[in-house]
This record gives sequence, C-alpha cells and structure tokens, in this order.
Amino acid sequence: MPTNITRTDATASTPTFAEQMVSKLQAEILAGSGGVRSTSIDGMTINVSRRDLLKELTHWQKVVARENGTRPTALTIDLSNAATDVD
Repeated sequence: MPTNITRTDATASTPTFAEQMVSKLQAEILAGSGGVRSTSIDGMTINVSRRDLLKELTHWQKVVARENGTRPTALTIDLSNAATDVD
C-alpha cells in the first residue's frame, strides 16, 4: 500500500540552515580539545576559540528555538529603572 507524503512531511524532515549550524558547531565543540581551532563552515575556513564557538552555538540554538516557536518572548525583565513610589 503506497504512503502519501505531503509537502509538510517533506519540509519537516529537512533540517533548516540554523539546525545544520547547531549540528556542525556541536560536532566541532565535542571534537575540539580547547584553544584556537580552525573550522570550515559553508566552504569558509576560519580560526576561532572554543569560547567563540560556544557563543555561536548559543546564537544558533536561539534561532532554532525561534523557528520552532519554543523561545520565550522575554527571557529577563530589568526592573532596576522601575519607579519605586507609585501614586
């Protein structure tokens, strides 16, 4: 019996660019031993430190969360400038 595959099913199985970046960065971080690393992403080779890779990973994880609709709209609220005396 044939299975019907919809356009939604096809796009759901293909990782987005942000998801690909998360996978690549996680692999680089796990493979690395710290210090300055040379990595190649999208045909471009750059030298980065582990700290830079972690910052990039955090950025792309936020992008993936936004795409999936799972990122909260407000992560923190700064109340340091809030009025203390309310009439």
